[in-house]
Amino acid sequence: MRMRNVDYYMIENEGAATTSINATYVSQARHSNFSMVTITKSGQLVRNNLHVAINDVGCETNMYGIYFTDGNQHVDNQTYADHRQPNCNSNELYKGVMADRSTGVFNGKIMVHQAAQQTNAFQSNQNILLGNRATINTKPELEIYADDVKCSHGCTIGQLDEEAMFYLQSRGLGKEAAHKLLVQAFASDVIEKIKIESVRKEVETFIESKFI
Repeated sequence: MRMRNVDYYMIENEGAATTSINATYVSQARHSNFSMVTITKSGQLVRNNLHVAINDVGCETNMYGIYFTDGNQHVDNQTYADHRQPNCNSNELYKGVMADRSTGVFNGKIMVHQAAQQTNAFQSNQNILLGNRATINTKPELEIYADDVKCSHGCTIGQLDEEAMFYLQSRGLGKEAAHKLLVQAFASDVIEKIKIESVRKEVETFIESKFI
């Protein structure tokens, strides 16, 4: 069945002791729009594979993800945007909030074939480590064979902004409240991509309860 516009939401909340390995394959036709938001709340071992084949002209592709880990959890996101035809756009933003001894992997690749002129493709992976024992291995990647493109990729790894924490606390917020507010702000540009209000509120409530 062919659809021109698809918004797909995947919420992973299987519990701290579960293993989840899944694969999503998408084939886009002419002038189609595909958007996916992946929210990982829990799981001892989670592997998400997302492969989007951009097969015709005028396609729009959006891949967003937010993952929260703690304990000894491990989350692995593997993405592939395969630009095969011209005049297409892809946007990718994955964010992680990682605590305790948890680990994460982000391996994202943008492929631009020679025929895919006038491609616009952007990819970013951003992570906050809540403590010194959490780790993230991140590899955003571009492979480009066309010469008329606009493509970028990058990653950031850091901790909560100490100056922002100080500012919020100096305005009367407690440490935990300031901590939670900064996590909410960090996650907001992924959460706001969720168009279904009930799903968006569920994720916001999860963040509210997790970072008390």
